This record gives sequence, structure tokens and C-alpha cells, in this order.
Amino acid sequence: MANHQQQYREKISSMISWGHWFALFNILLALVLGSRYLLINDWPASLAGRIYAYCSWLGHFSFIVFAAYLLILFPITFFIRSQRLLRVIASIIATCGLTLLLIDAAVFQRFHLHLNPIVWQLVVNPEQSELTRDWQVMFIAAPIIFLIELLFATWSWQKLRSLNRRHYARPFVALFITTFFASHVMYIWADANFYRPITMQKSNLPLSYPMTARRFLEKHGLLDSEDYQRRLIQQGDPDALSIAYPLNDITLAPKAAGYNLLVITIDNLSAEDVNTAYPSLADFAQQNVNFTQHYSSGPSSENGLFGLFYGISSSYLDGILASRIPSTLLTTLANRHYQFGLFSTDGFKQPFYRQALLTDYTIPLQHRQSDAQTVMQWQNWYEQQQAGTQPWFSWIALQGAASNNSSSLTYQQNSASTDKQLAVILNELSHSSAFDKTVVVITGSHGLLLNQQKYSASQRSVLHVPLVIHWPNTPAQSIDYLTDHQDIMATLMQRLLGVITPSYDYTQGRDLFTALGRNNWVTSSDDNRLIITTPTRSIVLNNNGNYSSYDTKGNKLHDDTPELGLLLQVLTEEKRFIAN
Repeated sequence: MANHQQQYREKISSMISWGHWFALFNILLALVLGSRYLLINDWPASLAGRIYAYCSWLGHFSFIVFAAYLLILFPITFFIRSQRLLRVIASIIATCGLTLLLIDAAVFQRFHLHLNPIVWQLVVNPEQSELTRDWQVMFIAAPIIFLIELLFATWSWQKLRSLNRRHYARPFVALFITTFFASHVMYIWADANFYRPITMQKSNLPLSYPMTARRFLEKHGLLDSEDYQRRLIQQGDPDALSIAYPLNDITLAPKAAGYNLLVITIDNLSAEDVNTAYPSLADFAQQNVNFTQHYSSGPSSENGLFGLFYGISSSYLDGILASRIPSTLLTTLANRHYQFGLFSTDGFKQPFYRQALLTDYTIPLQHRQSDAQTVMQWQNWYEQQQAGTQPWFSWIALQGAASNNSSSLTYQQNSASTDKQLAVILNELSHSSAFDKTVVVITGSHGLLLNQQKYSASQRSVLHVPLVIHWPNTPAQSIDYLTDHQDIMATLMQRLLGVITPSYDYTQGRDLFTALGRNNWVTSSDDNRLIITTPTRSIVLNNNGNYSSYDTKGNKLHDDTPELGLLLQVLTEEKRFIAN
């Protein structure tokens, strides 16, 4: 009996020892296959960023593989007495893990997302034949990986005593442990100091959750929470990826339309109550081009204006803030020698204006003022433009109805006040000779929840905003196909400024006046959520793969299944400007 127990212990000991060598071999295989992640995203420009990339690559994959061994293979060792069966089971488990790694790397390269329930459905969706064919090619690698695993499993068992005597593993173990802890320490430092060459790599690797330790640093006086929050507002999320915007240089035709451009944006402007709350705007819409199914780029002022002036998804806002990239639309207007007149009720005080959109312009510090004061400033500036010969661009950002939560009376009063100032602008312009050579764009930066509704990403009224355009020599009409703020930028670049660079290189929008080839959906983003709006429903997709559908009134559709073709289109388009 004692002899039998001794043999059992020796066999278990040998199988555990073999398992360590098998885990080491799979760590090395995972590192080879996982090296692809180092090449997908923008390579860090700094030495510290590159050192972190290598440390996280070595430390993360070694930790993941060894953790899988401890949680799965190590317990199995005590229940399986046959070492042959253990080798087969271990090879199957390792093959599945490495095949998933191959698929995840391919998914990440295409969508900049790691595998989640929605993305997995896209991978195996038989309706997407071209995409499915690509993934099926990777499954061909599975038998090859399984054969390699079996060969090493057999060889390492036969050579186990020799391997144990020579201590080949010790340098690798020391390297993996060192790089694992080094990568987390480096990330803690980078997160506290907004060092983007490191923090932008947070989501590069699958199942990666780098440590931040902000509370620990705050507790010991090593991090000023107020200063951190201030920098977060000014510089955007430190984890944001690098942005390639525009994708190519902007090329201009020899001549442009030469029209002036007046853009009027109003906060908290919902398309649902224009006729009652904004009669001047409603009247102007009847006389010009009215886009009745227009949606903002997001439920906040920053998100909405970002889509309008940058022409790309507001999910790129943090990356633009961090890189201080100016608007391609404003840069092109400047290159066409437009005279600028910028006026805002909030004084352009938000970091988005001074850190990104208007970073190339000197904007004096201003206090918040009334819409009437803003319009008066514009009138004074406009009078000075009458004698000039250069085309001008003016942007007037009005506050609108701040909120309807206090009372409907207050909301109506605020709306009426803003509408009155809008009428002043339009009257001033229409009674001058400049009206017939000026493009006028009036829209909401974002909508407003009506009837005391509680905010939800599914509520259309916070995204559905008016869009009215006066374009010289264009007849009045009402257009009811889906449009969004990115389309405004695309239209101005092509029709007003004579940009001949393909729109694919600088915007995700399309010409507002062209119905042909338009998507039957538009997108907005809010707090890491992607909102897809179609004529019949709204779809909210989180980064973790949670999917929810709502009807046009905001009611959740519980039995709705994902439209995989639609999601494939949207996800492919949304990630187009991430730097590679």
C-alpha cells in the first residue's frame, strides 16, 4: 500500500513538472502569435512607451498562459492517472486557447475590439460570407497547432528528467515575473502623469487590465485628485488611442464657390418642438432646405460640435483632445483665406474649444453672457465685413433653452428669447446684399429631453435636432432621409470649399444633397457607448459587447436580435481613423 502511494506521488510529481514545461512552451507560442498586437496600433514614439510595449507583451501573455495552467490543467492533473490522456487534454486546451488568440488578433486588427459576444456573432455569421471565409482560414491553423502541441507534449515527457536537471526555465521565469510587475508599475506611473505613449496601450492586449492605483496614490499624497480631474477634462481620456486625421493631405481645386459661411448652433434644440418653441426657425425652414431626420453626433455640446466641425465620430474626441489636432474644416477655411468671426454665449470656455477645435486661433478669455450679447457682438463684427472683399466665415454658438426641468414656462421663455435673437441674425443678413452669396447652416449641437424625461441613450429627442440650410440658388425643399452632423462637414468641404481629396480621407459623412448611396443609419456616441439610429429603432452598443434595441419612443425591445450585417458596417466605419 505504501509503495503504491509512493508511486502515485512520484507520478503526480512528474505530471506536475511536465505541466510546467508544457506551460512554458505555450507561453513562448503565445508570445509569437501575440506579437501581432505590437504591430496593429500606432507604435509608441518614445523609448518609455516602447519599453512598456515589450514588458506588457512578455508579462501579460506569460501571466495569462500560466494562470490558465493553474486554473485548468493543474487541478486536472490530480484526477487523471493516465499521462497520455493528460497530454491529449492539455494539447486540446492549448490549441483552443491559441486559436482564440489568432482570431482575437484578427478581430482587433479589423475592428480595434477584442472578442466579445457581439463580435463573436460577427465572426461566425454565415450571412457575411467574405468575413466568415477570412475567419475560417484561421481555423485551418488549429490542426497544425494541435499537432505541434502533441509533438512537444510527447517529446517533453520523454525528456522530462533531462529538462529538470538543466534548469532551462529559470531565466524565463525571472524574465516573465520581472516584466509583469514592471509593466504594471510603469502603467501606474503613466496613468498618474498622463503619459500617453504608455496609457494609450491600455486595451492593446486581450484580457488586459493594467493597474492604476489612483486611490492608493491619493491616500499617500502622491496624486492630487483635483489636478488629475482638471487634466482629465482638458486633455481627454489618457487611454484614448492615437488618431490619424485626416488620412491624407487636403488638396484644393483652383477655385471654390466663394460663398460666405454662417453656422448657427443652438444647445438643447430638439427637432420635436421647433414649430412651437422656435417660430422664426420654423419659418426659415419653410423657405429653405429642411432636413427633417437629422441627428447630432452625441447628447452633449462637445460631442455634437465635434461631429459637425471634424466630420468624424465623436468617439475620437479624447484622441483629438490629447493630440491637439485642429478641425480640418476650419483649417481648409483658413487656407481659402476666409475671414473668421467666432461668437459664443459660453465664451468658448470648454477645453474642447481651446485644446482642439480652436487651438490654432487666439481666443480672448470671455465670461458667460446672454444670447442677446452674443448676437450684438456678431452684429458689430458683421458691419465691418460689409466693406471687405474676402469671403467670411462666422460661427454663432447660442445657449438656447438651458433646461426644461424647472418648469415648462421657464423653458418656453428661454426658447422664445433665443428664437428672438435668431430672428435678429436672419433679418440682419437677409436685408443685406450678402444674403444671396452666403451659405447659412442652422442646427442644434444636441437635443433636449422633453416632458421631464430621464436621460437615456435610447431617447431620440436628445439626438434628433433640426438642420436648416440656406444655399444660394437652391429651391426650398424638405428632405426626410437620415442625416447627421458629419454630413454637414462633408458637404461644406466638397460643395463650398472645392476640396478634391476623396471625402473618405477626412470624414465619415456624405454629401447632404445626395440621396444615392447613403446608409440607412447614422451613429452617435456617448460615454463609450455607440448609438446607432435607424428609421425604426435605436441600437446601443457598449464596449463590452452588451447590445440593446429600442423603438422610436425609447421602449426597449426585449426579444430583438442583433442585425449582424448592420453592426459589421458600423464597426468597420467607426474605427477607420485609428492610427495604425
